Amino acid sequence: MHLKKYLILIAPFLILTFILFFTLSYEKRFYAFIPVFAFWITYYTWIYIEKKRKDGGK
Repeated sequence: MHLKKYLILIAPFLILTFILFFTLSYEKRFYAFIPVFAFWITYYTWIYIEKKRKDGGK
């Protein structure tokens, strides 16, 4: 696991999730889970791009 990347990304996404969860109405509360999915997409994209750069783009 890339702990440094994980910790860099988790703070803003977690804050955003809590803000959305507590500010959205009950009917729209499922939108609070969008940052969770966005976090994992961003995390794995970052790792993928870093691996590509190390391999020389092969």
